[in-house]
Amino acid sequence: MEREEILVLSYLGIGIKRYSLLKERYKSLLEIPKSEIQEVSKLLKIDEEKLSEITKEENLTKTLERLKNILEKYQVKFVTVEDKDYPNKIKDLSDKPLVLFYKGDISLANNYLTCGIVGTRRNDNKGKNHTKNIVDLLVDNDVCIVSGLARGIDIIAHRRALERNGKTIAVIGHGLDYVYPPEHKKEFEEIGEKGLILTEFFIGENPLKRNFFIRNRIISGLSNVVVIVQAPEGSGALITGEYALKQKRTLFAIPGDIENPLHRGCNLMIRKGAKILIDYKDILEELGYKATQSTEKVQSVELNEEEKFVYSLITGDMTLDDLAEISGLPVNKLYPILLSLEIKGIIIQNAGGTFSRIII
Repeated sequence: MEREEILVLSYLGIGIKRYSLLKERYKSLLEIPKSEIQEVSKLLKIDEEKLSEITKEENLTKTLERLKNILEKYQVKFVTVEDKDYPNKIKDLSDKPLVLFYKGDISLANNYLTCGIVGTRRNDNKGKNHTKNIVDLLVDNDVCIVSGLARGIDIIAHRRALERNGKTIAVIGHGLDYVYPPEHKKEFEEIGEKGLILTEFFIGENPLKRNFFIRNRIISGLSNVVVIVQAPEGSGALITGEYALKQKRTLFAIPGDIENPLHRGCNLMIRKGAKILIDYKDILEELGYKATQSTEKVQSVELNEEEKFVYSLITGDMTLDDLAEISGLPVNKLYPILLSLEIKGIIIQNAGGTFSRIII
C-alpha cells in the first residue's frame, strides 16, 4: 500500500495487526469492491460509512491533503512501517506503530547504537550524578541516548547529551503540536533541531496518562540497552523496564538502599531479571565495546563520511564479510577504512579476525 494510504489508515485508528490483514487482501484502499465494504469494515472495526467514503479516490485524496496540510503546518514528518527509514529496532515488535511522526533526523534511530535511560521524576542528587556520568561515557563513545522528555531522570539525560553535543532521541506520548511538560520547551526545540523527537500520536493528541504507558514500549524498543537509574515502586520507568525484558533488550538497574523508596523499583527489577549495573562501562561492554588497558581518554576523533558510516555499522564482534554485506562496500575498499578506524583508536581487530568498538 502507498505510504499516504497508510497515513490515512493510521489516522482512522487502524493498527499494525488490522493493517496486516487488510494488506493480505488488497494492494490499495481503492481496490476494495463495494460488495466487500461491509465485511472489511467489520474486519477493521471501523464504521462502514467511513470506510465506504475513503475507498473513493476523490474522498481519499481530500482526506490525505487535509492530513498532510496539518503536518506541514507544524513542520512534522512521518514514516510508515513500509518505509526504509522506519526504525529497524522496532520492526520486530508485534505491536509496532503503523506510522511514526517526527521532527529531526530519523536516521538516528537506525545509524547508532542506542541506550534508553529512564527513571523517576523525583530523583535525588545521586540519581542526577549517575545519569550525567552514564551519558558522558555514552556520548564519548558515540552512543545515542533515548528517553521520554519527562521531568527528572529523562530530562537530565537529554540535557546532558545536548550539553555534550551528543545524539539523543525523545519519545513522547502526545502530538508534536504540544510540549509536555511545558517547561521543557527549550529542550523540545533543541532536540527537534539536533536530534530526533518521535511519537505515534497525530497532531492534536493530548498528553493523556495512558499515552505515556503506550509510548514506553517505543523507548525500550528503540534501545539496544535500557538503564533504570532510580525508580520508586509504581514508577512509569518500571513499565519501560518490563517492556525491555519482554522485548529481550538488555536491561540494567542501579541497585540501592532497601530503605530508600527511590531505589525500591530498581531492586524489584533486578529481582525480575534486570542486570545489576556495577560499573558504567558495563553498558558499553553489553553494546559490544571492548575494554582496553589504556587509561588515556580520546577527547576528539575526526572521521570522514566513509569512516562514520562504517563505524556506525559495528555492533558487537563483526567479521569483514559481515560488514561488507551490511555496508554494500567491497572488501578491498572496506578494509582500509577499518584499518584507519583502528589506527585512530576507536575500534580493535580481535584475535579471531573480528572487529569491535573500543571503550574510550
